[in-house]
Amino acid sequence: MSTQEEPRAPRSQTRKTAGDMVRSLAVVMVLVGILVVFNVAEQPDPVVRDIDYTGAVELARQQAPYDVLAPDPLPDGWRATSARTRPDGDGVTWHLGLVTARESYAGLEQSDTSDRRGFVDRFTSGATAAGAVDIGGRTWRRLEGGEPERRGLVRTDDGVVTVVAGGARWEELEQLAASLRGS
Repeated sequence: MSTQEEPRAPRSQTRKTAGDMVRSLAVVMVLVGILVVFNVAEQPDPVVRDIDYTGAVELARQQAPYDVLAPDPLPDGWRATSARTRPDGDGVTWHLGLVTARESYAGLEQSDTSDRRGFVDRFTSGATAAGAVDIGGRTWRRLEGGEPERRGLVRTDDGVVTVVAGGARWEELEQLAASLRGS
């Protein structure tokens, strides 16, 4: 049995092909880099739209069987950016998203769900207790180091849990909690 060797390309042709591939890849990478630079440079800042939340509060008060809280008045320089009411398991959830005067996020969350711990964990999962604070004659528990929100104030009244949470400073969260009024 004779074995035939396949003809090989001359060594210089192999080097030429590898060199061509490296040069072609370099050209493609330069083009991709240019596209990335232009794409990143053209990205606009995220737009935060302000809303009038008064109608959403009224709707929440019609749908929820508990005393829906909302800032009254909204702290100076703060803007409402989202509001919604929705069924939540065996309860009703009310949400109001805000941007503080310092451009930080703060949210108001309220629910009468029987899974109060699960509700609080949605906003401050993994947080640790950081004491308590008296705001307007009511005691709020402080939580910090959570996800997705770094800080939270929590209180439970008559089966309704209220969470004021966000990346805002403690003073800002406490200012929001102090502004809350029911119907």
